[in-house]
Amino acid sequence: MNTAKQVNVIIGLLMVGAIATLLYFIWENAERQDSAMARQLQDNAERGGTLFSLNCASCHGLTGKGLLERGGLPGLPLNDESKRTTDRDTVKENVKRFRETIRCGRVGTLMPAWSTEVGGTLNNFQILQLVALITGVMVPQDGFITPADVPADPNTVSLTAWEHAVDEINHAQDFDPPKYVTQVLDKAGTNLQLDNTAGLAADQEIRLGGERLDDSYELVKIVKVEGNQLAVERGVDGTDAANHAVGAEAFLAPTQPGTTINASSCGQTAKSTPQATVETVEVAGTIKITQGDNFFDLEGKQNPTLAVKTSTSITVNVMNNGKSTHNLNVAGLDGKFSTGDDILSDPAAISGGGTGALTFSFTKIGTYAYRCDFHPLDMKGEITVTE
Repeated sequence: MNTAKQVNVIIGLLMVGAIATLLYFIWENAERQDSAMARQLQDNAERGGTLFSLNCASCHGLTGKGLLERGGLPGLPLNDESKRTTDRDTVKENVKRFRETIRCGRVGTLMPAWSTEVGGTLNNFQILQLVALITGVMVPQDGFITPADVPADPNTVSLTAWEHAVDEINHAQDFDPPKYVTQVLDKAGTNLQLDNTAGLAADQEIRLGGERLDDSYELVKIVKVEGNQLAVERGVDGTDAANHAVGAEAFLAPTQPGTTINASSCGQTAKSTPQATVETVEVAGTIKITQGDNFFDLEGKQNPTLAVKTSTSITVNVMNNGKSTHNLNVAGLDGKFSTGDDILSDPAAISGGGTGALTFSFTKIGTYAYRCDFHPLDMKGEITVTE
């Protein structure tokens, strides 16, 4: 090979090397950028999980599933796969709805306004982090969503952040020192044995289970403390009694939600339609009740009193004609909600346009209450049982 050819070959190889190096740096920078954006999104969603654990779990539950987690929780389900999508139009709608709901709250419900702009405790960026927890998407503060803002798998982003929220709650509700079950407790047992009972007293509630996102949990109420043995009432506050193995950890019970009603915020007006009088409807067999925002309707009568005979089975088909999530819950013989004898619609949370059903009968004469657990002040009524 002559010198000229050698020079040309060397130049060619240098050019190929230069192009390859350039392409590598372009590819590497793009991959680094994608990786950094994914990590930033996950970090923000997990910070949203921390905010949820501090501010929202008392109403929406440890796992964010509201009434789907346990009875008595007034908050709507937030940990829901239907709220996590890659469709950009749907993402825009979800982000706007959740951001405004967190910012302004909901008038006439327990949902407060969280934005510092209207007297709350969260800034706009923290609100977007909560939205990232729910939707798996972290949008810019200007609200303009580009295709790059929507991850390929928002479901994984969100679920990882919900796991983080549960970890934060477990950490906050852990005893000092930690307490562990030392004897198997079956569903029917009323004696709970722990390795230590320091700081525990009668009437206190503790949680067993729920250490992971997909774990159910039980709340038990302490009746008496004797050494390391607790006499307990099982399955309280809308939870079910369950089996607990040796080594299961005990936690403080979740904080009960408050009862302060959001009176006004961001120009909202209450949707409820107050009635001057409550009308009574005699019912038997199968009836249909429709739900609006926020009232029950039976034969044109809102939140009516249902008159039934003892031992008569009543099946209620429920149609949610509103935009909000509702349900129908009938207090049992004890006259109290969020106890073991509640009669709750199936499903426990009926989305707008959805349907549900429940069947009830009473063997004792008396007056029993019914309500929507999500709007207990507006959507409520009574059932009178006579012979």
